[in-house]
Amino acid sequence: MRSLAFSFGLSGYPVLNASKWPIFMSMWAVWTVSSLVLFMHSLLPGWSVFMSLGGVTSMGIVMRNWFSDVIFEGRRGYHTRLVVRGMKMGMGLFILSEGAFFLSFFWAFLHACWGNLSMNLSFPPKGIKCLNPWGIPLLNSFLLVGSGLTVTYAHKAVKSNKFKWSEKNPELELSLGLTVFLGFTFLLLQMYEYWWMSFSMNDGVYGSCFYIMTGFHGLHVVAGTVWLAVCLGRAMLGHFQVRYRHVGLQFAIWYWHFVDVVWLGLYFVVYLNGSIWY
Repeated sequence: MRSLAFSFGLSGYPVLNASKWPIFMSMWAVWTVSSLVLFMHSLLPGWSVFMSLGGVTSMGIVMRNWFSDVIFEGRRGYHTRLVVRGMKMGMGLFILSEGAFFLSFFWAFLHACWGNLSMNLSFPPKGIKCLNPWGIPLLNSFLLVGSGLTVTYAHKAVKSNKFKWSEKNPELELSLGLTVFLGFTFLLLQMYEYWWMSFSMNDGVYGSCFYIMTGFHGLHVVAGTVWLAVCLGRAMLGHFQVRYRHVGLQFAIWYWHFVDVVWLGLYFVVYLNGSIWY
């Protein structure tokens, strides 16, 4: 049953029925992480892989139902100005916390780099062959910068309000489709890059920082691409033709710009800076 608002009260905030999705998401998240730990330690071989896949699939189902309820509430008018303001504040704090997360890894990488160089030691360590920053990393940079431009155009297309409610916005659909395509292409190139890497996460601080930073960024690109794909589907259904009804799209655009900025930092700090001292 959908989560419906039944009262607005004097505060202007709708009072919603209790939702079961947060506790389900927490349970499956714990299940998935526990399964991954078992897999990494070679415990329950075979079973741990299926447990992890089952957890990820279940989390996807829960997310689909949860977001469906939120979209339903928004289209019914339960997202008042106060609610939207609170959502924007929460999304801003979430992006800020994500920035602090990546900042800690940038700090660790630069600390190891400059610390070794200050003691006349090599960085990256000997035996590690750095990637050419002018190859796939540069191409990926162009892809993400281009996706940032297309997603910005999508925002302008929906804010122009040229189309009536229930009418399709071809400019919005095209720009979102291009953004999703560029994000998916980036992920394919990142997988190709990983496949031909000459070092692993076990190769010292450089290997650990490289895979953690690029890997977590890749996960964020996956999340952003899926989010924008959902927005594309909603655009095809005519959900974003009124300016005050595109909060979900606006948050997806904020998130994608954050992913772009993090990648530019990765390119200059990890790829370019790492290859200079090699």
